[in-house]
Parts: sequence; C-alpha cells; structure tokens
Amino acid sequence: MNAQLLSSTINWIEFPGFPGLYYNVLDVDKNDDSVELLMKFEPGVRCIPHRHIGPVKTLVLEGEHLIYKVDDPNELVDSRPAGTFTTHNGDESHIEAGGDQGAVILLSMTSINGDIWETYDEDLRVDRISSTNDFERGLRKQALAEQM
Repeated sequence: MNAQLLSSTINWIEFPGFPGLYYNVLDVDKNDDSVELLMKFEPGVRCIPHRHIGPVKTLVLEGEHLIYKVDDPNELVDSRPAGTFTTHNGDESHIEAGGDQGAVILLSMTSINGDIWETYDEDLRVDRISSTNDFERGLRKQALAEQM
C-alpha cells in the first residue's frame, strides 16, 4: 500500500483572489464560539496580513508553516515544521506562508463577539472582518462543491 498525504484526500476550496492558498472548514460551533479550519499553502504562498481576534491553536500537519511580521513582510518571526503545536491568546497580527514544500495546518480559532479575524489592506488598515457566519457560509459552499 502506498502512503498518501492527508492533503491529497481533502476537498480544498481556493481562497478567492489568492492562487495557491486553500481552505477546508471542518466545523463551526456557535455555542462554543469556535471554528476548526484546515489551510493549505502551496510552496512560498503567503496569505493576506491579518489579526486573529480571539485565541488560536495551530497544528502543522505537513510541510513548514512560516510566520512573518505584518509591518515588515520580509522579517521571518517563526518557522514551524510539521508536528509543531502552538497557541496564542488572540490579538496577534501576522502574515502566514508555506515553506519550500508548502504547508498544511489545522487552526482551532475562538471568536470574540462572533468575530474570528480581520484582514488588512496595503496600508495596514482593517478592510474586512470575518465572523463565524462567514465560516458557516464557507461550510455550505464546501458541501455544494462536494455534491458536484
């Protein structure tokens, strides 16, 4: 039997406008104010600068997960190989990326007043806030894609 990576068995949805960045919503629990999300970064692909509003737990499942400063995107803050588990209490801004082989991560995020994260524009001003409702919509979109 050939070994198969987890990432090859997931029905990934590409983030609109971000080639090489994918997600799969595992669960949205409004009673616990939480979202469980898989993210896949192709090699070298970065996400938009953002701030996690509430507490986050991250497990790197494959590859290497890179964290860069939001105000200096060339400054590497952390490099997390597969198997790394991290937590923070929220209110953390950064840019995430995949290493040379990309990355697959599991995010367990807690909302504050229903909000999960906010993204920044090129001037580092908040341009969008994503809530548990947005992730529920993503879960429905995923279910429709799986039916096709």
